[in-house]
Amino acid sequence: MTRFAIYDLVKDRLQHTDGSHLTFDEIVTATLLSGLAGGIVGNPAEILNVRMQNDQALPPHLRRNYKNAFDGLVAMLRDEGPRSLVIGLAPSLIRATLATASQFVSYDFFKAKLLEAGYQDSVSVHFSASFIAGLVATTVCSPADVLKSRTMAALQKQSHRDPLSAGRMRAPSIWTTCSSIYRNEGIKAFFKGWVPSYVRLCPQLVITFVIYEKLRKTYFSRYK
Repeated sequence: MTRFAIYDLVKDRLQHTDGSHLTFDEIVTATLLSGLAGGIVGNPAEILNVRMQNDQALPPHLRRNYKNAFDGLVAMLRDEGPRSLVIGLAPSLIRATLATASQFVSYDFFKAKLLEAGYQDSVSVHFSASFIAGLVATTVCSPADVLKSRTMAALQKQSHRDPLSAGRMRAPSIWTTCSSIYRNEGIKAFFKGWVPSYVRLCPQLVITFVIYEKLRKTYFSRYK
């Protein structure tokens, strides 16, 4: 929701007085700002998600046993300090920026092409454009998803070896992680999990963009 709000807000601020379309640079600016905002806001939740999903696979003495997301957030701040909220932030920001750019730009592009082809601005157009945008976004974001998962997994291994150093953990550089994956597993490793990612993302995008278009034409239009 943060990405949608910032993207629409920036686009509105950059609208031309003569009614002409935004330039490519202006669209890139909107996607970058919304992606960065979404990455920063969502990073603590990403860390909690990874930890809570992996907790049951750990030996009992290494489990964090967070009761819920709020309990996990409090425990992170108490045991590891505020820096724990930005663990793996760099790959998260890259992923969020790529996701925003690939989803929003490809959706707007394919929607415009469908309208130019003579189709009416309707749910079927929104559905088709978001369906294709899901293909683009999944492919673009797959390497960043792999990098983010590997970075957070590496940090989790560090904390298991030395639980007392959790607050001083440093993430391996993006270049180091990329080089290691490519050297040991090849280019295909950056696209592991593409199918389940698409199966998850495509319905999400379709529902999100269809609802977003409805809101933009009804509720949001009152405040313009």
